[in-house]
Amino acid sequence: MPQRHPGYGRRLPALLLLLIATSCNAAEGAGKRDAGEDQGPPAPAAASPEDRVEELTLRLLGMEGKLKESAHARKSADQGRMEAERRFAESIQEIERLSDEIKRLKDAQRELERALSERDQRITQLDAEWLALSTSHEALNRRFEALRAHVPTQDGGTLDPQQARQAAAQAYLALRELLQRAGGEPRDRETREAIAAAQAMLRQRQFALARVADAQGVYRIRSSDSLALISGRWYGDTARWRILFEANRHVLDDPDHLLPGLTLVIP
Repeated sequence: MPQRHPGYGRRLPALLLLLIATSCNAAEGAGKRDAGEDQGPPAPAAASPEDRVEELTLRLLGMEGKLKESAHARKSADQGRMEAERRFAESIQEIERLSDEIKRLKDAQRELERALSERDQRITQLDAEWLALSTSHEALNRRFEALRAHVPTQDGGTLDPQQARQAAAQAYLALRELLQRAGGEPRDRETREAIAAAQAMLRQRQFALARVADAQGVYRIRSSDSLALISGRWYGDTARWRILFEANRHVLDDPDHLLPGLTLVIP
């Protein structure tokens, strides 16, 4: 009879007794059936108790092995469950971290959109300012060119002798028209101021012509002046009045009739 496995402990005797009792009951029932009825050919001889115990022991050892395998499988299942729970907890933590990251990115996106909106508003404002400055710059350029047209080339302008003479002639025509409308000595203040402004404009244009033509200067006619008298003052020779007349043909219609307040170029 084989020795019992030390790991079986208390379970092996109890199981053996249970199996022996079951076997004895089965043998007793078979004997009663043999006494009461004819069962045909005789049954094979029953195994001895030692053989029966050995058989039961082997069966018990097989069952114990299966129990070990089951325990091992259960242990593996528990370890797998614990690993799954650990991974699940790590996944939850990762989801929370990603949620925080998404929230941070959304906040950054809103801040960036706000900054972009402010930048677009600033760009719009700067575009409006640039347009205003460009318009003002163009107006200043046009004004500058217009002013240069009245400034002699010696002073950085574009005014040449022909242009200067034409500008002076226009100023003279405007003055003569005012004097003709006044019909003599003007009495109202508005007309006097208009005539004074026209005389000042003519003096300015004649001065520019003198500058461009490299003349000696300009002279404003008085009521008692004549070309001969002015020639005597500037040249020391009254006979040179023709030089004055030719230089101022654009403002003089008759050398014997001079308008007081009229400005002449002295070549």
